[in-house]
Amino acid sequence: MGDTGSMSDNLFTMLSAYRPGSSATPFENYCTTGLAYFLKRGHRRPTALIAHAAGIGSDGLAMGEVQPRMGEAGVADLLLTYEGGRRVLVEVQVEPGADEAMLPGLEAVARQWSEQPVFLMLGLRSEGLPAPWAPVTWFDVVDALDGDPDPVATEFCDFVLKDILGTGEAPLDEALSTNRLYAIGGAAIRRLFGPGSRYVNSASRPLGGHYRYLGTTFAPDGENMAYWIGLVNETVPLGEHYHLMLASKEKPVLFPVEQPRATGDWKWAHWTGMGRVVRPITPLQYEGLLERVKAK
Repeated sequence: MGDTGSMSDNLFTMLSAYRPGSSATPFENYCTTGLAYFLKRGHRRPTALIAHAAGIGSDGLAMGEVQPRMGEAGVADLLLTYEGGRRVLVEVQVEPGADEAMLPGLEAVARQWSEQPVFLMLGLRSEGLPAPWAPVTWFDVVDALDGDPDPVATEFCDFVLKDILGTGEAPLDEALSTNRLYAIGGAAIRRLFGPGSRYVNSASRPLGGHYRYLGTTFAPDGENMAYWIGLVNETVPLGEHYHLMLASKEKPVLFPVEQPRATGDWKWAHWTGMGRVVRPITPLQYEGLLERVKAK
């Protein structure tokens, strides 16, 4: 790969950069930058993955830019320019339900370029993307980096699998401080209720280093966003212990328990849980709780 314009050579400088005005979350931008690092370094298989998805052929990557400005359309996620002059605009998503309202504006700007642009969407979906965006999934990225001799590539694969795709377990301290709890929850919801399930992650404002709650509100089978799953603090005042719990706004759930005090301002009628978290949280635990919705 040749000159990469404004993209720094240093991984840590790249990871620390964040352009004001972007619609991407800092976590999404962090993931985008991680992939861009390997493209910049000329790692053969991830470079070939993007080139194949874009129909670029054998042209080398000449320049890459994370969070490029796209005129009045705003800030995109990733722009790749190849030696033959073709440009690939990459929309990066790390969870479903991302705001895609700005995509038509980005497309309009890109179509003004002298060379016909290519539009790729890197995310969790391989189907159901809006035209003209072609899919690349995070599983594809993991496959492309699998076996790469660079130890940073091995660590990035582990990060993608656990923090985006939710395939691993999460000790309580990691569940409270990384994206792993959200990733486990999202993956479990997609497995049990379908890849098109809607959900959104959120957490209370921390007080004294503790949360009242953090987890995922979701809509199984296209219903209303009337269910929630995640961690709830055990006590008020807030303490160090948390329970893994499921809540339903209207419909009963199996094995009901009382509403926890830390969610006293919630108007959610039905609660169930697995007790205090003392071991790493696993996908199987999440699926077991979610089955209490399906069983009803």
